[in-house]
Amino acid sequence: MSEESSEPQLAPDQVPQGWSELADVYERMFQTFTSQFAREALKQLDIQAGERVLDVATGTGSFSLPAAMQGADVLATDFAAGMIARLRERIDEHALENIRTEVMDGQALEIADGTFDVSASVVGLIFFPDIEKGMTELRRVLKPAGRCAVVCWGEPETFEMFGYLGKAMQQAAPDFEMPQQTPVWARLAGHESLHDEMSRAGFNDVKVTTMQGELVVTSPEDYWKEFISSSPPMKILYNKIGEERWQRAGEVFTELLLEKSQGGSCTLTAEACIGIGVAP
Repeated sequence: MSEESSEPQLAPDQVPQGWSELADVYERMFQTFTSQFAREALKQLDIQAGERVLDVATGTGSFSLPAAMQGADVLATDFAAGMIARLRERIDEHALENIRTEVMDGQALEIADGTFDVSASVVGLIFFPDIEKGMTELRRVLKPAGRCAVVCWGEPETFEMFGYLGKAMQQAAPDFEMPQQTPVWARLAGHESLHDEMSRAGFNDVKVTTMQGELVVTSPEDYWKEFISSSPPMKILYNKIGEERWQRAGEVFTELLLEKSQGGSCTLTAEACIGIGVAP
């Protein structure tokens, strides 16, 4: 009899390959959305030209690119090689020479202690299997009095898109049981949770602000077509529900958004929490 593995089973959105395969579609669907929170984090960090900035779980660069444009010396890391490849293309498009990229696990950064002025993770660290390790690493690499920004989502019920997805699934497949466990991204969500996690990691003067972001859907029909490829969990959900019911769910989703928008483009909202902490 073989022993059961003691390794924790990873969710689809905690595996590098899944994110690598969808870098382009993720950028198209979510870059503008997450950039709102990245810009606010940059503003609160007050990054100066020449400062060394580390962006962990950078994705396609919603934080690292504007930080470099402000004159910072940026290292952008992600565990998904596909995300880094797409970011490299964007760096070349902007002809930026003050930003480097590395494929790296945010829970075990290959970076010496106390080497950066600023560290950040914008809706990235929230997917880590070990959030505490990821948070501690963001502090470890900072110089004394270095600043850190971590962005997570607000309470799940404030994410309108997932509310409409739930309604669409319920109407299209009333016999299908949606997953009941807490989504990976919601393990760290909300003002209090973020404040506590950053404080536990050793940050001083932790301050958390909440802001509402807007996701503009110009065509609900086109948006749904790419929705299946927007994240690894959506691919899993598609495979479980099947093509016929997925198409019906798409029809309901589209109808709901068109009703909300009265026939035109639709704006969906979600709250994000921005935590700022200072290294001892």
